[in-house]
Amino acid sequence: MVLRNGQIYTVDKRRSWAQAVAVKNGKIVYVGSNRGAAAFTGLNTKVIDLHGKMMTPGFVDGHNHAYLMAESLFWLSLNPHDTVAKRQDAIRKWRAQNPDAKQLRGVGWDSAASDAKAAGVMPRELLDAVVPDIPVVIISNGHHSLLVNSKALELAGITKDTKNPPGGIIERDEKTGEPNGIVHEFSAQNLIINALPQPDFTVDQYRQTIEKWQQTAAADGITSTFVPVHYPTVNLLKAFEAMDDAGELTVRFDLGLWADENLGTEQVDDLVALRDKYQGERYKIDTIKIFADGVGAGQLVWDQRVLEQTVAALDKEGFRVYVHAIGNPEFYPSSNALDAFEYAAKKNGKRDSRHVVTHADWVKQEDVKRFQRLGVIPVPQPPWFGKDWYDDVPRNKLNNLNRFKSYLTAGIPVVSSSDFPSSDTFEQDMYPLTGIEVGITRLDPTTTREEDLDRAAWPKERATLPEMITSYTINGAHMIFAENERGSIEVGKKADLVVIEKNLFATPVTQISEKKVVLTLFEGKETYRAPSFE
Repeated sequence: MVLRNGQIYTVDKRRSWAQAVAVKNGKIVYVGSNRGAAAFTGLNTKVIDLHGKMMTPGFVDGHNHAYLMAESLFWLSLNPHDTVAKRQDAIRKWRAQNPDAKQLRGVGWDSAASDAKAAGVMPRELLDAVVPDIPVVIISNGHHSLLVNSKALELAGITKDTKNPPGGIIERDEKTGEPNGIVHEFSAQNLIINALPQPDFTVDQYRQTIEKWQQTAAADGITSTFVPVHYPTVNLLKAFEAMDDAGELTVRFDLGLWADENLGTEQVDDLVALRDKYQGERYKIDTIKIFADGVGAGQLVWDQRVLEQTVAALDKEGFRVYVHAIGNPEFYPSSNALDAFEYAAKKNGKRDSRHVVTHADWVKQEDVKRFQRLGVIPVPQPPWFGKDWYDDVPRNKLNNLNRFKSYLTAGIPVVSSSDFPSSDTFEQDMYPLTGIEVGITRLDPTTTREEDLDRAAWPKERATLPEMITSYTINGAHMIFAENERGSIEVGKKADLVVIEKNLFATPVTQISEKKVVLTLFEGKETYRAPSFE
């Protein structure tokens, strides 16, 4: 295959441009001018005229829960409904259509607490009123909270005498102490989920999910991704194994297994066994996901000493450790994660571990230097930089929020990501061009105009277009130890390529997210072509 007449941004070390690329057996064999590509054009060569469109390396999403697309395929979504009555009606209709169901799983009732307060009832009663006979479990869009009915609490054996598990919270009625139907964080969630008739998706459901997600990823130009798993699931690993064996994976997957904060170092041998068993051609396990904090609670999930010992044990076994740390203006769990990485380095010796802190909403300036010194990679979500989540924080406290440029200035290869599907705008957030735009503007991509650019909070952290593209390509490949085979358009690398309808360098920054991917190649094979691209 030869692709010619393009504006090709290679993301090589010189950030050079080219006109044409030649591909053979899934690898790039030529990058240069149209004239030079003629030598690679024969009778059996497929020639694609790019008509001046822009080409970049395939995008790498550094944090994507691809498997959670199963929720939209197999669960009830309450996101389309905006009132209690409409949500209850949707649940009632689902129950009528599924009379033999043993459970109801759903996503999206994020306002349950305030809705219940307004109605003068406990949150679980919002569900009991429509489905009292089977367990109902509704997860929040952020995935850190569950709304459940009384039947689900009963099956899990959760009463007013049940203590909060380490790192988790069982909300209770202020007067009676009874669980009110909302639980936070995964240790508490798992008490309920593990008691359900079907705690996990089936292998076949996961296979359908991955296939569907790959279609979305291809349309978005994503050819590689890191997938942190936040609950124990062998079915998902079996699905990846089966699809890899069948040659059905059209994205490079790097998987991270979840570490239980209640098990500490006891689980390391089991995690090693899973890593050794599940390794494929287009997927691999080399990472462990740890939650330093949750969302909103402002408290650590792990005992610090147990965290440090567990990180050191995992590091000794050659795992990369991938830590979720959000924080707030008075709370910096990223510091605790860095303490653990520092402890591991002292205990085991420094190595090319490429440990990660993801989200990293709040990071102190002095910790930026520790990221650099320890070789820890920050993986934020630029699509979120323009959201209103921190509008109530005084502007003088925003200098530690959503760092990006600080890392680059320190020479740290920051990696961009979406955390799909952890917000109610997850489809928009997953599209790399959304993240590229918002990383530059730090404003809402749906409403921002060129004259609004000076309204960004903490504009010193804005990145440039080349920096944002780098964060979605070669830096992402570096994070997953694939920089020698992916992430830039160079001879010898896999032909993971994306064609965009317009040159982003000639596009107003507030319009970048509106530009469309028109062609995606994964290892030289076409995985997406827009109808408009001929």
